[in-house]
Amino acid sequence: MENLLGIYFILFLFFKSASRSAITLTCFSRKDRLVLDRTFWLYRIIIKFFCFFFSLFVELENGFILVFFLTNSFRSVFPYTLSKLSD
Repeated sequence: MENLLGIYFILFLFFKSASRSAITLTCFSRKDRLVLDRTFWLYRIIIKFFCFFFSLFVELENGFILVFFLTNSFRSVFPYTLSKLSD
């Protein structure tokens, strides 16, 4: 997680410095730059949202698998014939 935050910080610094140098090089008005900046931040928030919930889903899935195998309750999921063969 720390590495992900570091990558976000580096990208933030890159885009911040790129936007400063782009002010003198491009002919965007202040209103156009505001739209681009808001779009970038909106995409960043959406990506963070999906990354967070995907990692949360993976952790929950691993937790459930661990609980099933530690308690041997996964045998109740199998049909009777398969569980009879494993005994």
